[in-house]
Amino acid sequence: MTNKRILTISDVHGCYDELEQLLQLNNYHPEEDQLILLGDYIDRGPEPKRTVAYIMKLVEEGAVALRGNHDQMFLECIFSNNPDKERRYLINGGMDTLESYAGEDFFPANATGEHLQAAKEQIKENNSDHLEFLSNLPYYYETENHLFVHAGIDPSLKDWKDTPDFDKIWIRHEFLGFDHPHDFTVVHGHTPTQFIRGTNDNSIFFGNKKIGIDGACAYGGRLNCLIITEDSYETTYINHE
Repeated sequence: MTNKRILTISDVHGCYDELEQLLQLNNYHPEEDQLILLGDYIDRGPEPKRTVAYIMKLVEEGAVALRGNHDQMFLECIFSNNPDKERRYLINGGMDTLESYAGEDFFPANATGEHLQAAKEQIKENNSDHLEFLSNLPYYYETENHLFVHAGIDPSLKDWKDTPDFDKIWIRHEFLGFDHPHDFTVVHGHTPTQFIRGTNDNSIFFGNKKIGIDGACAYGGRLNCLIITEDSYETTYINHE
């Protein structure tokens, strides 16, 4: 792997076209490059189901796909009958994904809890392969000089692996606001870089041993790619269509 380019992309959020274009832009070849995807493949964007199917194909070809908080919320909504988890998912863009799987006309304007339960059962019956894939996504990936994770780690812990899985996909201020003591650089998504900067700039953010790559594509921003070679970083992107 030391001779391979590492291409890192995060927070696709159903933006299938932009993902495909970004890989084409970078002449991605799975036998020559290592693709690492940092989670949040669904919700908010136009084609969540198609995006998950594409991610599954990319993983079969050698890509690494990590778990994001939206992927986790989807699973919790589908497999639990906890109203709080269902509600949290729906207010975070989950309806886009449910309709992508169940059908755009599945939910009427006056949809009730019964419609949600019916959609969940349909998805479990018809898309078990997607649910199994998402259920088995790892929380992080390590190389010699980089740690790849969706949201971040707890920098106050001596052993970063003690960071709870919940924090690896949800943490914000506790990670972004403090330096970590480790020798590696953390490559993460989850928090759009414009929010890290506090300015309307969606480009990749290079901090102190942290690189944020979420370009807020599903919010009208862009899909970023961080290219890591043995001695350099490059950045490319596709604007939201």
